[in-house]
Amino acid sequence: MKVLILAMEKRSALAATRSLGRKGIEVIGCSEKKFNEGFFSKYCKKKYIYRSPSSDMAGYIEDIFNIISKEKPDMLLPVNEETLISLLKDRKRLEDVVIVPLPNNDVLDRIFDKVSATKLAGELGIPCPKTIEDFNKVEFPLIARPRFSRQIEGDKIVSKELSYIFSEKELKETDRGQYFIQEYIPGQGYGFYALFNNGNPITYFMMKRIHEVPFYGGPSSLRESIREEKLKEYGLKILKALNWHGLAMVEFRRDERDGSFKFIEINGRIWGSMALSICSGVDFPYLLCQIIEGKNISPATDYKMGIEGRWLSGEMSYLSSVFFGKKIGKRPSKIKSLLEFFSLFGKKVCYDYFAKDDIKPGLINIICLFSKIFKKLIIR
Repeated sequence: MKVLILAMEKRSALAATRSLGRKGIEVIGCSEKKFNEGFFSKYCKKKYIYRSPSSDMAGYIEDIFNIISKEKPDMLLPVNEETLISLLKDRKRLEDVVIVPLPNNDVLDRIFDKVSATKLAGELGIPCPKTIEDFNKVEFPLIARPRFSRQIEGDKIVSKELSYIFSEKELKETDRGQYFIQEYIPGQGYGFYALFNNGNPITYFMMKRIHEVPFYGGPSSLRESIREEKLKEYGLKILKALNWHGLAMVEFRRDERDGSFKFIEINGRIWGSMALSICSGVDFPYLLCQIIEGKNISPATDYKMGIEGRWLSGEMSYLSSVFFGKKIGKRPSKIKSLLEFFSLFGKKVCYDYFAKDDIKPGLINIICLFSKIFKKLIIR
């Protein structure tokens, strides 16, 4: 089997490349960046550069179809929305030449639209953060969540990121046509991850974010494999309602005020903390390939709990937010955070970039990390 993986500069793409390569599946890696960690993996057998969909969408699409025509992969693995949504506009042509393990476009449109996804969760009885409609009485901070994280505008893919609102001035400056405003949920982030085959759950995995970037909410730099029945219940419920197919991440936040899980969003792609899922015993990319090959897979729900996954450069950003970031909620102890950073080097931890059988990506990540630090020092 041959799999085409886009956005090889992403941690998730590297994790998938290692997963499939270890099983003897040929991985063709593609990226808009010539120098990235994924290209240095010994499991990435061929490498291609494509034009950036963020600046030249037509050129990007042409490049992808040329690569597919040349390599004839069996499957294209979704990694991020930037590389996906432009291809989905011509999905029939795409699926004539390669398998794309995703639900239909109507389902994807529902989850790309975060207002629609939040509405669905509410209709299913899944708690959600309050959407603010009366702005006369609000408590800061608030969350400005983009209705669409990625959108096609002309010949470009435009990205919009979540932001925090700390004042009336920032609230007035927020474009409420592009963003919807929600309450800030104090607590930790959680993830429910699953593989579905035409509406039927095959396997799932759950994790808790121990450290986020920044510390008050964002991507996880340190996370732990866990089990939570309510998390499973909500995750399965919304994905079954969508008749999901392929991989998905359902993101929640546990409200420390009442202990309830609040729905945040659904991502229909492989996730940044994929390495933790694999290290804990749920090899999502390989199981997906088995489904594509038509193999019968028995539902598997066993995995190791208490395994920790770490994104080293993310941990440095977490530390920076603890020491220098804005104070939202309870700031973690600076001394404790610093001690944790160094103590974790000696623990049994799964790293996003570092693997004993695939050393080069980790070394390249260190080079990139110190390069960024050096550039910042020069600019200052």
